[in-house]
Amino acid sequence: MTMPRRRDVLAFRVLDYVRSRGCALTSDIARGFGISDDRAYHILQALAARGDLCVVKSGANIWCARGAEVDPFTAAVPCLAEVPKLLSEIAEAAKGSVVSIAPAQIAEELARRCRVPPSFALQIMVSNYLARLLADAAERTKTRYIVPRGRLLDLASKPPAARPPCVSWRRAASRSNVVTVAFKLPRGVLDEVDSLASQLGIRRSDVIRRAIEAYLRANNAVSAAAQEAGREADEDFPVIQGRT
Repeated sequence: MTMPRRRDVLAFRVLDYVRSRGCALTSDIARGFGISDDRAYHILQALAARGDLCVVKSGANIWCARGAEVDPFTAAVPCLAEVPKLLSEIAEAAKGSVVSIAPAQIAEELARRCRVPPSFALQIMVSNYLARLLADAAERTKTRYIVPRGRLLDLASKPPAARPPCVSWRRAASRSNVVTVAFKLPRGVLDEVDSLASQLGIRRSDVIRRAIEAYLRANNAVSAAAQEAGREADEDFPVIQGRT
């Protein structure tokens, strides 16, 4: 029995970590596993390339399990869970009927409360959070949201509804010219595919894809010849059936 390589074991552990939390930052993985940010990034990037994770671009990369029913911002940065509380405090302290909310100031206060350095990434994530929360309730200026005080209090008690963070990623994938096909292979054939992939230095999926492409090219040539001969193309050459 072939033992998994050490880096593969680490990748599996990282994947389990992200799945257990829904989403995580690169820095979360680096701290949690005692590795460098660069190594954590490359592991996460490999998992995303394989389709196990998706990445939400929001100033900082947020890596999410596919279909995770979580708010990626709150899950990725625990500090952002303080946003509703902070907004409630601002609304309660307001003397007028409307409240002016500046994302930059919210990010600065969050950094102070959570004892983390202020960063552009945090500000971008706060801006995205507020954009979701206040989308239909506030007037937007260049740098601020103007929202009725009562409405802000109501929204702060009901943060944005959870939604799968990878929806946009899946939509983008569905618009591409690539689809996923699943089918079963006998163990002996799979072993031969893995052996060939190892010899060529490519992935198993690449070997299978190339084999199918070669089959289709050959079958197209046979189909054209068969049509010229006046018989059905698939009498002797059944197509590969898979599940997309």
